[in-house]
Amino acid sequence: MAPRPGEARVTAGWWVVAGTAAAAVLLVAAAVGCRVRRWPGGRATTTVTAALGAAAVLTVLASVVFALVADDEALRGADGPVLAWLVGHRTPGWTGIAETVSLVGGTVGTGGLAVVTAVVLWARGRLVRAAVWAVAVLVGSLTIRSLKAAVERPRPPVDTRLTVETSASLPSGHSLMAALGLGLAVLGVLTLLGSDGGRRRAIGRAATVLVGVVLVVGIGVSRAYLGVHWTTDVLAGWLLGGALAAIALAVAVALEAWPSEIHPSEGVSPPPLR
Repeated sequence: MAPRPGEARVTAGWWVVAGTAAAAVLLVAAAVGCRVRRWPGGRATTTVTAALGAAAVLTVLASVVFALVADDEALRGADGPVLAWLVGHRTPGWTGIAETVSLVGGTVGTGGLAVVTAVVLWARGRLVRAAVWAVAVLVGSLTIRSLKAAVERPRPPVDTRLTVETSASLPSGHSLMAALGLGLAVLGVLTLLGSDGGRRRAIGRAATVLVGVVLVVGIGVSRAYLGVHWTTDVLAGWLLGGALAAIALAVAVALEAWPSEIHPSEGVSPPPLR
């Protein structure tokens, strides 16, 4: 007997849980391996290990969210009450802001910003990092499409939505690409600013991170406020997007350090690691 649509969705959800948990295990193994072998060497080892560790933690948390969704626990415990609270506190002013933020912070906008950052990095000679950034945006887009198709979680009721959406709900594509795209943009700006410098550059770096965090949070919250996503859709998007950004950083730093590891006698220094 073929499974009913709801049963198939739950089964697919648990497969996603297993997949994200397995990915987290691999990330932990990679982080430990880099630390034990001290690869790729120098400051790069610390950066790569920390980035992979962060990606592992974020992936584990995403797996937990998917588990709650697969068991419908999230819908009963948080999603429903949060949506009801947001609907009950809507105002014309906040609705206008949410609609604007959601429109500007779409996947094309935030992903495009990461691509623009990659172009700037390319022009400044950071070819490897630029290429990794571009590939990461593509991977993020494919991740959104794949998970939506696999889980097929229904969106909130139509009468709670303030905008039209036709795709599946989990994860929130806006939230995932905001965390990934804006995360890569922030990392790109930090790369160009450098880790040295006086107080002015330190303030610039702090301000860049703060603006990025505020925008990522605002975009995700706007999707829940507009009633087109459950809270856990947004949370899963943030976690997966952050994990992908951390993986991109680890890959870029490792590849940038690789030439000096392969040809140490040539005396060619890799680009500064940040």
